[in-house]
Amino acid sequence: MDGNIGFIGLGAMGYPMAKNVRIKMPGKATLFINDAYMPSCERFVAEFSSHGPIVVVKTAREAAENAKAVISIVPAAQHVRAVYLDATDGVIGAKQDSERLLLECSTIDVKTTREVGEAVGAAGAGTYIDAPVSVSASTKKCVCIGY
Repeated sequence: MDGNIGFIGLGAMGYPMAKNVRIKMPGKATLFINDAYMPSCERFVAEFSSHGPIVVVKTAREAAENAKAVISIVPAAQHVRAVYLDATDGVIGAKQDSERLLLECSTIDVKTTREVGEAVGAAGAGTYIDAPVSVSASTKKCVCIGY
């Protein structure tokens, strides 16, 4: 599990972020990916598996159980809640690991961010960090916007 990373959300912003993660990871470390749209996962594996192992997992829980760090970027607050708080398939359902790093990059409301962070922390699922991104109009690149 050392060096393994989970990545949840391969949409317009997540896909290039996951690409950068896989390219910069150690070659023997595994990237566990999850997305609601399976063709994105299949395309990602086809394009980037030459950089190291990539495993498609069915749930955020599986990604968390196999990695010390999980990065997520999904469309809206309800999706963030599902990724982290679903007792069966979410990160909160994974085995406890207070050292797991959870980087949530979706741009959502502060209330949801706090609720999810508190619940994940109380469950011992890891350290939740709100790291929202947005696309810069001038550079067309993702930038961290923070709160």
